[in-house]
Formats: sequence, structure tokens, C-alpha cells
Amino acid sequence: MKIVVAIDSFKGSASSRELNAAVTAVAQEFLAGAEVKSFAIADGGEGTLDALRVGLGGEMRVVETVDLLGRPTVASYLQVGHQAFIESASVVGLDKIRPSSKTFEEASSYGLGALIYDAVEQGCEEIYVTLGGSGTSDGGLGLLESFGFDGKTLRFLLPANWEKVQLIGLTDVKNPYAGEKGFARVFGKQKGGNPEQLLLKDQAAKDFVAFVKEESGLDLQAIPGTGAAGGLGAALVLLGGHLEAGFDRIASIVGLEEAIADADLVITGEGRLDSQSRAGKVPYGVAQLAKNYGVPAIAVCGAIAEDADWIWDDFLSVFSIQTRVLSLNEAMEKERTLANLTFVTRNILRTYFRHS
Repeated sequence: MKIVVAIDSFKGSASSRELNAAVTAVAQEFLAGAEVKSFAIADGGEGTLDALRVGLGGEMRVVETVDLLGRPTVASYLQVGHQAFIESASVVGLDKIRPSSKTFEEASSYGLGALIYDAVEQGCEEIYVTLGGSGTSDGGLGLLESFGFDGKTLRFLLPANWEKVQLIGLTDVKNPYAGEKGFARVFGKQKGGNPEQLLLKDQAAKDFVAFVKEESGLDLQAIPGTGAAGGLGAALVLLGGHLEAGFDRIASIVGLEEAIADADLVITGEGRLDSQSRAGKVPYGVAQLAKNYGVPAIAVCGAIAEDADWIWDDFLSVFSIQTRVLSLNEAMEKERTLANLTFVTRNILRTYFRHS
């Protein structure tokens, strides 16, 4: 019996590694002799760096920079040979502020540039930047400013050897830069923007798209993901990079597909399963890989939203780990999360293997 466990982090509660370990322990206890392969996994959002470090090893480099409000800070990125993996949220994460209309205007992605510069100085030729969990809505202009961006000429002051660098943005969303599904109108509210600010920011984004297209022929609006992380996706494209689905790339790097192809059962999940999960999140990506190889997939999650009606097309079954009514704070306590997951996993395996 071969089981693959690849659960995304439950944001604010438990990491991918911790969740996988809880499920693995139950599987090994219940199924003597079972081969259980565990993959710390992410989709470009929170926990990506941890997942990659587990899978790849490498060295964490510490860089002095400023956070999204310009306060001095230090942040780390992962270097593996000539590859660098940078988590944008480590510098400009939403968790570093208390969102308000004031932070919506002031938050800048400028500090992220220091990590990219350092990676170039270390000789990295492939630089991956994850684009989940940001607290900025500056359209990526702060990051561009750190590269000496001239808004009139669209030129930059790029570091030496930049022509050798491949810059890749890993994103878990496909939102365009502006408009109804753009970064301001979709993500701005959770970052503190009020209705008036969201309209003004979106108009500025539309104006920027038009200007870039007129000056360079590049249509940012036509590139899926340019609205990721408050417009950071567009900034990476303007710097000569490209965008990829975070899950697909990370799954490839850690060898997840090969393991699923040889598995008898796959267990995945995330904190909340909803309609957005189908737009590149871990459970959906894992389920698609499992479906390709005819392997049943089961999802465990903290909550199942009413709009997650698509799940029956992709999973054998889906379970919430909650066992009674709790406040959100109680439900997100790490010890409770892991205990509930252990309980539910035991029930899943007892049912599945007694009747399969």
C-alpha cells in the first residue's frame, strides 16, 4: 500500500510539514507496512519557502531591507546552487500590518528588491519570487522603484549580469492587473482599502496598463497573474520575468507527480476549500495529478465553503476536521488543529480500508 500525503498549510494554524506529519503518523499506525510519502507543498503563497527547503535543502540567506511600511527589517530567502527562492510575504506580507485605509496608501513593495539584488550578487541565475500573502496594493511600483524605474521611459537601473538572470513569479491566482478582477477591486478591501480608494487605485492601474501598452506594446492586462500580490506580478514581467502557476512548478521541483503516479491513495487539503481553490490552489492541483493517474484523492480541510460544489468532480471525498462548534480563534489553535486532523484521518482510513 502506497499513500502520498501533500497538504498545504492551514494559514495561521499549522504548517504543511506539521499537517503531513500528523496524517503520516496515523497511516503508519493503522496500516502496518504501508509506504507513506509526505510532501511539504505550497502554491506560491504562505509556506512555499518551507516546502521547498524540506524538498531541496539549500542555504537560507539573510538580507537587511525595509518592510512594506518602510521599517528596517531582515528577511531570508533560500539559495540552492544557482537558484534562489524568495517569498514576497517575508518582506511585504499582510501579516506585518494591521490593514487600514492609511496602510493601503502607504504600503510599498520596495523592500523586496533588496532580496532580488542579493540573489543576483550571489550568482543566482534562476530567481523565483512567490506572490502570495502580500499586504501591498501599489501595483508593484515600489519594487520597480527599487530598480531605478523611470515611469516616463520605462527604463531601469539593473544590476550587473542581469541578462543572465531568469526571473520567475510563482502565483496562485490568475487575476489581471486592472478592472473588475484586478488587484485593487478583488484584493484591496482585505488590505484596508475603502470603496473610494479602491476605485481610484483601479483607475490608476488602468492608466498604467494603457501607458505601458502605448510605450512598449506590452499588454499587462492580457497576461494572467499580473494582478497577483497587489500588482507584483506585473512588476516582475516589466523586469523581464514571466509568471507561472506556483503549484505546478513547486510540484515539479519536489517530485510530487512521480510519487502520485505510483500511489494507491492521495491525501491533500488546505485551511479552507472554496471556489477559489480551483484557481491554482494545492488541493485542486493535487487532485488533478491524481485523476491523471487514476488514483483516488481525499481532501481534509479546516472549513468547506458553500461555493465548493466542484469538489465532487475531483475528489473521492472531502472532510472538515472540525468536531464541534468553535470560535475562529479556537479552531485555529495549532494543537487543536493537529488533534482534530489526527481524529478525522483515523476515521477516514478505517472507513476507506475496511470497505475498499
